[in-house]
Amino acid sequence: MHPTEEWLKVWESKRSITLSPNDLDKYFTEKEIGGITVDQISLGEVSLPSGKIFVNDPLGEYLALDNTPYFLETAKGNFPVTASIVTYEDDGEKEDLIACVKVAFTNEIAVRYEEAMKGIELIDELKENEYFGFSIESGLATIVDEEAKPHFTKFIEEFEAKSDSNLYDDYFRKLFKENAKNNPTYQSEEGEWINWTIPNTAFKVPIFQAGFGEGVYPSYFGYNEQGDIVAFYIQLIDAELEDEEEDDEML
Repeated sequence: MHPTEEWLKVWESKRSITLSPNDLDKYFTEKEIGGITVDQISLGEVSLPSGKIFVNDPLGEYLALDNTPYFLETAKGNFPVTASIVTYEDDGEKEDLIACVKVAFTNEIAVRYEEAMKGIELIDELKENEYFGFSIESGLATIVDEEAKPHFTKFIEEFEAKSDSNLYDDYFRKLFKENAKNNPTYQSEEGEWINWTIPNTAFKVPIFQAGFGEGVYPSYFGYNEQGDIVAFYIQLIDAELEDEEEDDEML
């Protein structure tokens, strides 16, 4: 589904307020943001044969009911996925969380980050410092291509059709725990991420813990100076905002 001309006209007039308030590549080049420790790990690759991206909760009905990818297309192929990890410390206890996820289409560093949209949002209602985002209920997020999505949802439907089967407990949990053993850096025993190949396909799909869990999160396309899309980002934690809130609590 392509956006209407009217929608695109309003979007063009409001593109300046869809910009990320943060330099998202800091999450992938720095070791500290606003006093918070930052590091980076590889999540493998994602398969984007059509360049039409869905980002959603892989559990429940969110992904199955989502029929509209982001209307801007990316490069096509398999691309590296990197997660930025932020470490919070409280009374000696450390917590490592996935703050941002990046899919790199080139080696260029983006100079502008605009919110990714489907072309069906109520764009007229968008105001400064707002975003539309996508909803997470299970605490997990995934990136999947339009060509891969039917295979993903078919697998879910067939698995859940089995009596007394729970998709996470009876299938994904084992994969998360196994990956945590094989790639323990910044992972709990239960696991924080997997790079899943949809059964009976070659489609690679990263699935990962979403920041603080349940919520609504924004995605962004990163552009170079020429206006080409060079990367895609999912911001799960605003480390600069979290640091400001901690400072406010200390006043």
